[in-house]
Amino acid sequence: MTFEQQLHNETQLYLKKSFIGLKLLSLGLLLLVLINRPWYIYGEIPLTNMLLSMLPLMLSLFLTDTIASKLLPKKINSSYFSFIFLFLSWLIFTTSLLIYSASFIGAAITITDMLVLAFGISLFPNRAMFFSIIAILSAYHLSINVLYVTSELWFSGIRLLCFVVIVFAGHHVTETWFKRAIQKDIDNQRLIKELEELAINDGLTQIANRRHFDDVINKEIANSERTKQPLAIILIDIDYFKKLNDSLGHQQGDKCLISFANMLKNIVNRPRDLCARYGGEEFILLLAETDLAGAIIVAEKVKQQLEQLAILHPDSSVSDKVTVSQGIAVLLPGMSADELCHLADEKLYQVKRTSRNHFAY
Repeated sequence: MTFEQQLHNETQLYLKKSFIGLKLLSLGLLLLVLINRPWYIYGEIPLTNMLLSMLPLMLSLFLTDTIASKLLPKKINSSYFSFIFLFLSWLIFTTSLLIYSASFIGAAITITDMLVLAFGISLFPNRAMFFSIIAILSAYHLSINVLYVTSELWFSGIRLLCFVVIVFAGHHVTETWFKRAIQKDIDNQRLIKELEELAINDGLTQIANRRHFDDVINKEIANSERTKQPLAIILIDIDYFKKLNDSLGHQQGDKCLISFANMLKNIVNRPRDLCARYGGEEFILLLAETDLAGAIIVAEKVKQQLEQLAILHPDSSVSDKVTVSQGIAVLLPGMSADELCHLADEKLYQVKRTSRNHFAY
């Protein structure tokens, strides 16, 4: 997963969680406003008007998810809609109460300050929404001071500016930390993946190693016994590989192993099949749900494609090209992994003692 993908996923997860916290804060703030000074009891704001002002806010607190799922297309992110709806609901609530009662000015300014801080914390991963909503709330805060608190306008403006600068500075620090945390998580995932690959892959040929093969064959034997499906393996040895190393050098020997492994990967390409380096110049194929006839076809294909590959071997007693000997074994009831591999090994050495460049079963 790329940094951009991880950043997007983590951002969406954070926004969902932060919106829940923002709703709880909004609910608590609303209850505090209603309990601290019940304007509707003093008659400054009629109860009906108070309830109408609260209606959008209550909808955003309790029905946002339902509204978003029904009204918005699936391609539109519902989290952004939820934040915008809650933000607008607070503006409607505070503006309505300011229209009804001038005594609500102090509460409106306090609410706006808290909303700047709350939305700033909740929206910091999304830079566009963060700056947009903070800018609108700051302008709203300033407009309240211009319209209602003209005597302290200069002081209120300086206080608001300092507060906004602190919020923006906090946004920069938090955003940097957020991205670094994601990058560190990606690096950790990459390192874990590399370690896992090192644990199961052969360093030279980049196919499965003996350890991984031992793990897989035990699982496949258990699966074969459960499903009653056949299972076959082919143990392959490169003929006279030591002579190739002696005559051409170890670098050419390594190139031969790599080319042969790549060829095997192309032959054994079903999802559950496996080709592995068994040790030195020995390779092994694990063929799930394959009987003897199917294994013979694969062995023939290995022989034919190796002939087409035409890797030079000037010191072979069989051919001037690299050849292989193969031993085929098919799982029998009650047979263990060691017994199956031992059977394939016996068939392999049967070929090596007689003809080479062939296979036995």
